[in-house]
Amino acid sequence: MILAIESSTPRASLALYDRETSAVVWSREFVSERAHNAMIFEPLEEGLERCRRQLDLIIIGRGPGSYGGVRVGIAVANGLSVALGAPVIGLSSLEALSADVATYAVIGDARRQSFFVARIREGALEAEPDLVTQQGLIDDLTLLDRSGIPVFTSDPALAAAHPGITHAVPDAALLARRAATFDPDSVARLASEPLEPHYLRAPYITTPK
Repeated sequence: MILAIESSTPRASLALYDRETSAVVWSREFVSERAHNAMIFEPLEEGLERCRRQLDLIIIGRGPGSYGGVRVGIAVANGLSVALGAPVIGLSSLEALSADVATYAVIGDARRQSFFVARIREGALEAEPDLVTQQGLIDDLTLLDRSGIPVFTSDPALAAAHPGITHAVPDAALLARRAATFDPDSVARLASEPLEPHYLRAPYITTPK
């Protein structure tokens, strides 16, 4: 079984994928603005009981999104990895927005009066998201509209401000299905990489005086 955890937005989700049936056999969602750490354990326990704690892979959505939510998901995934002996890998949450199209763009609020624009090609993040101004966002959306590439956002305000953009949140079930396509070498490579949140900017770190 594959367990997927997606906690980069207020609408978090967990899912189990059965390799034998090639299907998602269980999924749960919960909504929390700032209390993922308090709400994730009830659905998690339900999922672990469903799979009898027999996992061969854990996958976590790394964001970008809520730093607190992503950090909670990573901590839970790492804890389960140690307890159950299953490898854990991380993927960009932007890769888990659509079950219908594999190539699309994603926009979002990057704070500091900027936005991000990312491109997903055949289900995978093509490159690090671009950080743009509001005018840069408008220019990119114009080009994307001309190219016919679908555009998604997890930000309801951006979806409302730009007709034609689809509002969607990352889904653990989509992460699980994506993880199921990886061969053992890919899993081993991803599991060897540091499991950290997907930051749009380098974390700001202060040094003690």
